Amino acid sequence: MRLQNISLENFRNYSKVSVPTDADLILILGENAAGKTNFLESIYFLSRLKSFRVQDDLLVRNQENYFNLSALFGEQKLELVVQTKPALKRQFKSGGQKTQRTFWKTFPVVLFVPNDLNLFHLGPVLRRKFFDETISQVDQTYVLDLGSLDHILKQKTALFEQIYQGQAKPFELDVWNQELAPVAIRITKKRQELVDFINQKLSGRISQLTGFNNQARLEYKRMFANTEEELLASLKAHGEAEVRSGKNLIGPHRDDFELQKDSQLNIYNSSRGELRAQVLALKLLQAEYLSGSGRKPIILLDDVFSELDEIRRGRLLENLSGHQIFITSTEEHHLPQIAKSALMLKVENNEIK
Repeated sequence: MRLQNISLENFRNYSKVSVPTDADLILILGENAAGKTNFLESIYFLSRLKSFRVQDDLLVRNQENYFNLSALFGEQKLELVVQTKPALKRQFKSGGQKTQRTFWKTFPVVLFVPNDLNLFHLGPVLRRKFFDETISQVDQTYVLDLGSLDHILKQKTALFEQIYQGQAKPFELDVWNQELAPVAIRITKKRQELVDFINQKLSGRISQLTGFNNQARLEYKRMFANTEEELLASLKAHGEAEVRSGKNLIGPHRDDFELQKDSQLNIYNSSRGELRAQVLALKLLQAEYLSGSGRKPIILLDDVFSELDEIRRGRLLENLSGHQIFITSTEEHHLPQIAKSALMLKVENNEIK
């Protein structure tokens, strides 16, 4: 299925636009700051009910108090309204029927933004986000577990301060550790499954993009605990250190991953072009993983082609064949020859034509 059209009202810089998108490849051309990324953001919001950049109230057009998005995906009519004043309210409809955020099921997305090409140079938060954005789109339990993890860690942090001030006793941490253990183990297992899936195909995907036959492997850097009992023992052993530091030292919120190229950390033996290809290979495998749910993801490429040479641009599109792809660019010459017959949209003066 494809996204056949999308309408935006009071979303970012757009007052009211309706855009046909019934094509496998859609090119969005325009100057910097014209609103190309905003358009991709609207598609992402229809999938995830959140922005990949800001909170909901910052998506509303200046001097307005709501935004509306609607679209036709296959035969499924999607509608949502987010009101910010006088109070924050959200309404979601699928097929004309109101639904809750928890039951919103449309299409998965794979998003490429220029910042992703620095995945291995930036901190672990971005790498954990890759895990979470991938698994959350196919596993609702994982979404709920992430929410529980955040709540538990906040409660423990508050308790650390109370214990340090003598207003609570260390044994009171046991209650929250008992809550944390099953949630943390489930999150870790799901992340390990994704890492295992990626490692089956990572070397081959990188080779397709670079033309080089190197061995690549994702190393999951996680807490040393495979069972709830092991985790509880580790939490108990680190209890005093957690109170002294005021920080949660043990748990999946500290997970990270590294990519090994030929048994060496990739940032030490890979060119900038190879590092980009490694990130793109991970995104391609993200798309394949999401496709395993029976729903092919829509691919959103935000100004990524300007960072790639002509050969890698072509190889990337070849590897994404079978998906609906949206590409933003400032220059038409950045686009490979394969894209010349695609649907082309131009963004100018807060309009999309």
